[in-house]
Amino acid sequence: MSDQPPVRRIGIVGDVHAEHGRLAEALQWLHGQRVDAVICTGDVADGPGDVDLCCRLLDEAAALTVRGNHDRWLLQDRVRHIAQAHRREDLLDASIEFLDTLPATIEIDTVAGALLLCHGVGGNDLRKVWPGTERMPIERSAELDALVAEGRTRFLVNGHMHYRVLIDFHGLTLLNAGTLTSRHRPGISVADVEAGAVSAYEFAGERVGGRVAERPLDADPQRRVWRDTQEFDGNWLPVALYAPR
Repeated sequence: MSDQPPVRRIGIVGDVHAEHGRLAEALQWLHGQRVDAVICTGDVADGPGDVDLCCRLLDEAAALTVRGNHDRWLLQDRVRHIAQAHRREDLLDASIEFLDTLPATIEIDTVAGALLLCHGVGGNDLRKVWPGTERMPIERSAELDALVAEGRTRFLVNGHMHYRVLIDFHGLTLLNAGTLTSRHRPGISVADVEAGAVSAYEFAGERVGGRVAERPLDADPQRRVWRDTQEFDGNWLPVALYAPR
């Protein structure tokens, strides 16, 4: 996007997993939110719905989309034993072409600095990042540590973990986009990088409901800020983008 002006408001769609109904609703809803770009963390394939329709919706919406591990597996005819897996031979040629041309990463110029869109971390679509909690063990990333040390990336938006959360590093904020799949509280987000805030919205059935959370993109005094993932110690309160339960 080097030939485009820096973006101010970004619509964020997480892992799709063939949820064509929610994807159509999300894209239509975001179109009315004055966003400068819509981004998607991939995993278009493998789910209950129509992956051909999902590819067409993302393409027609000009959504900036990266390749997820499920998309890669589909194209390679690997790991097809999983539930609700799609088969390459069942897809339209246009869908195969769409998935095959998805990049592993996209860099976006925002008014607050560079944003890196990926599925895992950088080119590693299976990488997870998690500082550690009582319920989930630590997940470190040498790829992310390198990005933090380089100091050029202000935001990293990824998927894969299906959990909308912010993780704060010195000079870099990681935002996990979550998912559209019904197994993991489906929702979408809008990041206003100019105002320095991200708002999250959950689905009520197939419709986007009201805002359920809003967080500053910069860490407040209550949030831990990490030097890198090697500093993770398992003592972290997630900065989640969900309605409290």
